[in-house]
Amino acid sequence: MNKDSLKRLIIRRLLDREICGYDAYEELLGKGIRLRSNYLYMILSEMRNKGLLKARWVDDKRGRRKHLYSLSEDGQEEFRRQVRDSLNVMMDAFVHANLNTRDLSDHLFALKGAFAWSGIPPPGEGSKFVFTTPSFDPLSCYPLQLRVASETFPTVSLFVVKPSGVKYYDDRPNVTFVDGQRHDMPLKDGFADYLMLEGFPRAVPETKTILECARVLNDRGHLIVRVPGVMVEENKPRFNNFAEFALKQYYDNAGQDRMVSITRIRSLLAGCFGKVKEAEVRGTFVIYAGDKKSAREPSVLRERPTHVVHDRGGRHPPQVVRFESRLRLASD
Repeated sequence: MNKDSLKRLIIRRLLDREICGYDAYEELLGKGIRLRSNYLYMILSEMRNKGLLKARWVDDKRGRRKHLYSLSEDGQEEFRRQVRDSLNVMMDAFVHANLNTRDLSDHLFALKGAFAWSGIPPPGEGSKFVFTTPSFDPLSCYPLQLRVASETFPTVSLFVVKPSGVKYYDDRPNVTFVDGQRHDMPLKDGFADYLMLEGFPRAVPETKTILECARVLNDRGHLIVRVPGVMVEENKPRFNNFAEFALKQYYDNAGQDRMVSITRIRSLLAGCFGKVKEAEVRGTFVIYAGDKKSAREPSVLRERPTHVVHDRGGRHPPQVVRFESRLRLASD
């Protein structure tokens, strides 16, 4: 085993515990890893000198002194870096696999079924459907999701609001990518007929994000909110499988999304919409909201700068976007 691999293994063995060098050596032997004990002690000393480990002297039952090793703060951060690197590798493979998916029949059926179950009429010709994305690389099959939506609704204009640093590899004729944030979309009031919100940004209260979604939707618009079960407070802590654990690790390391209470989200949505319906689908909470309440308070009207939304391929004319007003939730 090379030095770097051994260091990674030592860090994993020391998570949330202390261990002496001899016990670490015995555990490695038990895992089938053959190495000289003096080589292991050399690695432990080197990691301590670099600040990855900390050690303290203790007396054993026979009165002998030994070092107990544990991870320092730098060691904990090194472990988090290793997790991020591993997740990025898996994410790259995941996106690549999505791009090469050929059979979309199950996904098409599920999307159409979701509209039927919720009672929301499916998008028709000329409708505008806005998708929002988290502030980090997509997790929820975004390339595949966009393909499914594009092929299911070929006469609908799909707009994807994404952070400027997030790149997509899908190119569909009815899809336009727009740089923005979930809580601050460069789209005019009443722009969309449908809007899908993926999670809630940590940077702002949930109220702000919901109000922004309500502003972008027209009076007959429909809001679809999707929150992974691992980001729901009522579920914490619960991991039904390794995929959920890996997903939570990704969200924690990205640090952009917030844990939310479905009870609170339901209450906040009721302040903006007359109809709210929810379900849990494959580990994700999905909430449908419609019948937007149109009451506005003059005291919260405010002008905002004009933005222009350009289609990267020139497929749609520029949309002049002017923010004119904000809704206020009764619970604020």
